[in-house]
Amino acid sequence: MKVFQVSELVALVNAQLSGLGEVWVRGELSGVRVASSGHRYFTLKDAGGQLACIMWASRADRLRFKLADGLSVLLRGSLEVYAPRGSLQLSVLEVVPEGLGELQLAFEQLKAKLEAEGLFAQERKRPMPPLPQRIGLVTSAAGAAVRDVLKVLSRWPHLQVLLYPVRVQGKGAEGEIARAVRYLGRLGRLDVILVVRGGGSLEDLWAFNEEVVARAIAASPIPVISGVGHEVDFTIADFAADVRAATPTQAAELVVAQLERQARRVEDAARRLQVGWQRLWTRRQSQLALLAGARGLALFPARLRHLRASLERAQMLSQLLRGLLLRRQRTLQARLAQLMAWPVRFGAPRQRQVLAVREAMLRERLKTLLVRRALELGGKLRALEALSPLGILRRGYSITTRQGDPRPLRRAEEVLAGERLVTRLAEGAVESVAVGRARLRQARLFEEGA
Repeated sequence: MKVFQVSELVALVNAQLSGLGEVWVRGELSGVRVASSGHRYFTLKDAGGQLACIMWASRADRLRFKLADGLSVLLRGSLEVYAPRGSLQLSVLEVVPEGLGELQLAFEQLKAKLEAEGLFAQERKRPMPPLPQRIGLVTSAAGAAVRDVLKVLSRWPHLQVLLYPVRVQGKGAEGEIARAVRYLGRLGRLDVILVVRGGGSLEDLWAFNEEVVARAIAASPIPVISGVGHEVDFTIADFAADVRAATPTQAAELVVAQLERQARRVEDAARRLQVGWQRLWTRRQSQLALLAGARGLALFPARLRHLRASLERAQMLSQLLRGLLLRRQRTLQARLAQLMAWPVRFGAPRQRQVLAVREAMLRERLKTLLVRRALELGGKLRALEALSPLGILRRGYSITTRQGDPRPLRRAEEVLAGERLVTRLAEGAVESVAVGRARLRQARLFEEGA
């Protein structure tokens, strides 16, 4: 009887299992775990048993949906014995969800995730600008959607449209759409962004169901209108957008409707203003007709002549007052000239004596003040000298610091053996190396032997 090594037996079993080829297994996922390497580890089970499974990162990362506990699936893979643990496992090559299709499952999972984060919340939605004039358009330059949108927007000739052409389906389209939305949002010159695409299958519209597109729309600083597919089509971009339009044409209609609504408001205001002005004009004409037959209006010409005569007298009075003012100014100047000449003849000697006395008094006060300030300055200099660290050093004290550290040492516990120290004296400094430390007790003033 042949005796096998463990590794030989495992290799033999794996060789037998490889003869089975690829197998399909139905069951429910449990214990799904993502390793740091990106590989997925999980268990496939049913009511009668369970099977360990592994799906390598290179294949798992290509899944459109997320593996989750409780998900019913069909797995395609090959059986093998994992030698380090001696356990049977299924190396998974393909995962097909049962019930929902793969794309629909990925749609529902991403929708639930973003909704839980609040990206679809109504309070986050930005309102449409009251008067959009500059429109950003994100779509394919060759599709029917761009023609439909431009045809509707052309009804408002003053609109400015900035087209950012992108691919709207296929691999990499989602990245182009997200970059276009972010660029137009940062541009700072647009009022609203339209993200549109014509109808198609779920696979054709899938670029608008990618997370990167939804996050770019939600982060846009200006409102975004999403018009993707037909009336029955809903995408993740529709939920993330501020306004959802059923079709690209309806997205453009929303912009034009906003402008037409504002135009109607202006027309209504102009009509109300015209009616109000006409009523006021009619009322004033009626009042004037009533005044024309009044007795007071017949006296108006005489009253006007009286006011004109009063005005002429007032103008003459102004000239008389101006002449009187000039005469008074000349008299004042003559009196001032006489007053300025008086001190020269009568008061100059007396003024000089007064100034000389005041000058002498000020000189004495200044000398006294200087002496007092000099005494105060000397006292402060002596106090500063007493408090100066240099004065303390000259009395025989010193300051010790670590080499390279300007902070003075205050306790012996701060010094370690072997540290280089610098002791500053009144004149110069001494460098030393600490060989140890000792704690000295401070002697009391009245101790014996102190």
